[in-house]
Amino acid sequence: MNKKSAISRRLESCIPLYMQKDYEGCLVHLFPALDKTAKLRMPKGKVGERIKNFINDQHTIITYVATGNSIGALVVDGVTLPDAIYKFGRNPIAHEGELDPRLQITEDGMMSISDIWILPSTFILGLIISVITAKENTTDTINGDFAVTINGNKFKLNELFGMEDHFRKTQLP
Repeated sequence: MNKKSAISRRLESCIPLYMQKDYEGCLVHLFPALDKTAKLRMPKGKVGERIKNFINDQHTIITYVATGNSIGALVVDGVTLPDAIYKFGRNPIAHEGELDPRLQITEDGMMSISDIWILPSTFILGLIISVITAKENTTDTINGDFAVTINGNKFKLNELFGMEDHFRKTQLP
């Protein structure tokens, strides 16, 4: 029997929390999976550099899953989406166990970016899908029959592992 990777184990923990709408709990498990994936992609990069670069690389997937559109660069007062997720999400979750007040997650689909980044919960789903589809995670799987509907298309999560290029070709506008 193969031992599950840290990425698979963290995803198995974060997905049920996402479904229960425990977004901070979900992110506690998601960010290590994201960082481990980013480290596979950029082994010599420093933690902040590799996480922000990974989010930037996966930007079109994240925004497509989150909003139904591949949104171009999001920059407000010099803060990009990767900066906001890293500075206001990952670091505070890792060090204080909660999001910075400058990053808020809503369930109503509202999105507003200014001094406070208000993002719909689907951005977290976008981060989850960006980790699962990352080409570095081709051999990973998770226990369970989890499925997700993205813009009207239903996917079994285990069928998305490592399918970054295929997902881009078949799903992104």
